[in-house]
Amino acid sequence: MPSIDNPLLARPTAVAPPTPTEAVLVERARSDPRAFGALYEIHYERILNYIYRRTLNVALAEELTSNTFFKALRHLPRYRRRTPFQAWLYRIATNEIKMHWRTEKRRRARQETFAGADLDRVYFTSPEADDRERIRQIALLNEALRRLPDRYQTVLVLRYFEGLKHRQIADVLGKKTGTVKSLVSRGLARLRTIIDADATFPHCGHFQDEAGGEKP
Repeated sequence: MPSIDNPLLARPTAVAPPTPTEAVLVERARSDPRAFGALYEIHYERILNYIYRRTLNVALAEELTSNTFFKALRHLPRYRRRTPFQAWLYRIATNEIKMHWRTEKRRRARQETFAGADLDRVYFTSPEADDRERIRQIALLNEALRRLPDRYQTVLVLRYFEGLKHRQIADVLGKKTGTVKSLVSRGLARLRTIIDADATFPHCGHFQDEAGGEKP
């Protein structure tokens, strides 16, 4: 089983560097939708990657990303600067994902197909594994994640795919940092149980939870 410090997860997307003009762009975009284009360019790739990792479907990820930015623009007058703008976008994206799966579940039994992986964004405990084995391992891990309740999927993807810290996830979900830490810990425990019971999953060590605190 993979170590949590080097899991079979996509490498976190590089955090968009802070820009002194972002607050100005947000204020301008409230009255001028054209100014929203710059915010779109700054955050589009990160939000697209996040939604893709939750859906494993490129076309669907693009659609939900478009919905996310459309709703962000429409509801921009409600945005308050006490929440980081990026966290606000993650929150909208998370709601879009939840609404999609609720609708899909009502329409038919949920069917998910592994749609491939961006291998440039993935690293492994066994770097000598060929691409076919890498894709197989990613597929198995994502299948295990899909067996978790949505609340655990969300925090684990934000923490280990997106590389957000607990306090940042708390901003996204509107929860206390302690609650997020608890969700991460319980989610890891459930994921560990699922993987331990699955003989097809590669044995690569053990998960390390974060009881000792998170790295800076």
